[in-house]
Amino acid sequence: MDYRCNRTHPNSTMPQSSSIHKNGTSVASAPRVRSPIKRQVITGHPIMRKNRRNFSVPAASNSGHQYSIVVFNYASASMQGATAEIDVWDPSLAIPASDFSLSQIWITAGASSSFQTIEAGWQVFPGRAGDSLPRLFVYWTADDYTSTGCYDLICPGFVQTNNIYALGAALTPSTYNGNQFTLVIEIERDQGTGNWWLFLWGTAIGYWPASIYGNGLLGTSGASSIQWGGEILDSSGSNGFHSLTQMGSGYFAEQGWEKASFVRRLQYTDPTGSVLIAPSQSELLTYAPAPSCYDYQFQQDSSGQLYFYHGGPGCT
Repeated sequence: MDYRCNRTHPNSTMPQSSSIHKNGTSVASAPRVRSPIKRQVITGHPIMRKNRRNFSVPAASNSGHQYSIVVFNYASASMQGATAEIDVWDPSLAIPASDFSLSQIWITAGASSSFQTIEAGWQVFPGRAGDSLPRLFVYWTADDYTSTGCYDLICPGFVQTNNIYALGAALTPSTYNGNQFTLVIEIERDQGTGNWWLFLWGTAIGYWPASIYGNGLLGTSGASSIQWGGEILDSSGSNGFHSLTQMGSGYFAEQGWEKASFVRRLQYTDPTGSVLIAPSQSELLTYAPAPSCYDYQFQQDSSGQLYFYHGGPGCT
């Protein structure tokens, strides 16, 4: 089933409190939650590039990166945005100096050297931030993470227009069996300029200019794929199959509400730029190549909203 809503203003409403159901049983209440942000910015760090997950090769070839993500592919590169509400946690890392753990949304288009992304979420990455706090980040690449793109404002790219929220700022993490804090993200393409605007909790804070994508699809038309979920980098050389770096809360998805990490508001903006659509579970693909380390589970609340629980403690 598609849950559609006509758009009046990006992210102008938030879902009401609801109950999560698993196999028809009410599990817990899911209140609206927010993540207070401290105004502390990461500075003085060099450009660090991410890595593309490659679905077409064995997971052992993904250069130490492991994933638990859900994917929605569109027939053409014409989606005009997407939303996510991402549970914030502070996972521990096996090798703090060089591992990372994150949860985010990816908006992508293109293939091979023309693969392009718009990315936003939270990340624990002491090698970049200097501490183990979950921090807000944005990222982009126009050429498959080869020579373009960076985190936050480290290189020319993302343009911040509102300083109410600082990129790189520390976020308050959720607690096991306790308060849940979420990062509410909406990314929308301005069809007049082609720029991709970032909204946090309904407030526009800046944009990825169309010009940074050149003649690529994100610069000229739209997105062909949206992904939501978690990623870790295992720097030990085991490609994430023998790492105790945690993803999400550090607990498996089956633990559910207040225990496992989730993403909800899995929605994309249609080619007209005016309608948000929530794909049905049957329209979504999943990618979790190390399920004994990091797994996933879908759940729905009483309104039909889909939750993608993901993560885990890693494995030895």
